[in-house]
Amino acid sequence: MSDHSAAPLMGSVLHLLHRAGQAADVLFAREIPESELTPRQYAVLAVLADNENVSQTDLVNATGIDRSTLAEIVKRLTARGLLSRRRSRLDARAYAVRLTPEGHQVLAAARPKVAKIEERLLQALAPERRAALVDDLAALVRKAPEDPQEAIALALSRR
Repeated sequence: MSDHSAAPLMGSVLHLLHRAGQAADVLFAREIPESELTPRQYAVLAVLADNENVSQTDLVNATGIDRSTLAEIVKRLTARGLLSRRRSRLDARAYAVRLTPEGHQVLAAARPKVAKIEERLLQALAPERRAALVDDLAALVRKAPEDPQEAIALALSRR
């Protein structure tokens, strides 16, 4: 496909955000093999580093990962010894999740690689525009539906 045939999409925010996400995923996979971590697993570890003993619902809200996917991520990271999970003292129906010492080590090893990935993504922009892009993306995320499940349900209802 030529650049000309994609021209109408190059003005579409939806398309460009999707393609930017694809580019980020490719860089992540090159720098951090899936056998180590996926981007979503990294997001879960990063949130837990600053928020010990949060519920899986809190993780859904913080990461935007849907409930069933997040439950599978927690299950896998727990099996690898990177997370521990126990019933919450405040709500017996909920699980509190926290990083294990090994989880802290894996996250510490991944952080410089993620910083390198982010730097590579931002290289396409002039240095003075990089912070503005991050601020603008954060503003878009803040205005997104609060419940990631709502966005998923809407997408599925349209299929």
